[in-house]
Amino acid sequence: MSETSKEIYRLGMQGYCCSQILVKMGLDAKGSENPELLDAMGGLCGGLYSGLCCGTLTGAACLLSLYDSKNASRMIRALVEWFQRTYTEAYGGISCEEIIESNSMNRVERCPRIMEATFEKCRELLAEIGYEV
Repeated sequence: MSETSKEIYRLGMQGYCCSQILVKMGLDAKGSENPELLDAMGGLCGGLYSGLCCGTLTGAACLLSLYDSKNASRMIRALVEWFQRTYTEAYGGISCEEIIESNSMNRVERCPRIMEATFEKCRELLAEIGYEV
């Protein structure tokens, strides 16, 4: 199990959801704390609590913007293209509902892997413009 996987698990056990976990790991990497931001990120949990756009994707977009708002639009477009290509092929779409398929075990099995891969993609995109996360 990778360090990123362990951190995702640890944060999940603390009650954070997908979107919050992505931003929390980014804040931690910066040595920053922002409880209000983490609370606000909760609004993206579970696809906006309605099964819509995956909270990992929306959380990752916020993470990229947190690091570099000037370059965020380019990075987010690249992230979304990668996410769509990867998870539409695997699960038929990128909504929380499509990924989970109304099966709570899918949330346990799929979401941590998706969070880890997405966090790594964010690291890659940020490294391209000089950030080490």
